[in-house]
Amino acid sequence: MTAKTMNPAYDLEKIKFGLDEKKWRRAVELYEDGKITEFEESYLGYTALVLGAKPYDVAISESACEQGDCSCFMGRSGSVCKHMVALAIYAVMRGNPLDKK
Repeated sequence: MTAKTMNPAYDLEKIKFGLDEKKWRRAVELYEDGKITEFEESYLGYTALVLGAKPYDVAISESACEQGDCSCFMGRSGSVCKHMVALAIYAVMRGNPLDKK
């Protein structure tokens, strides 16, 4: 029996909404550079190891990408960080190339 792939309740437009351009660009770079590793789904959402300045443990909800945790400074302070955004992009795109729009 194969595991069912979850579909997040958000898309790229919903992820990008409310983010500043710099955070979005940096998250896209992490995604496109293959820095999202050890991606997993659970009943709580998605988790991954995101390779930034050092490896960061990241988790986000399936229902709201701004709900989650990251072991980086911003994530520990309760802010949505680029690592969380990159994981949300991965949850939507599953490693497929982003459109250049």
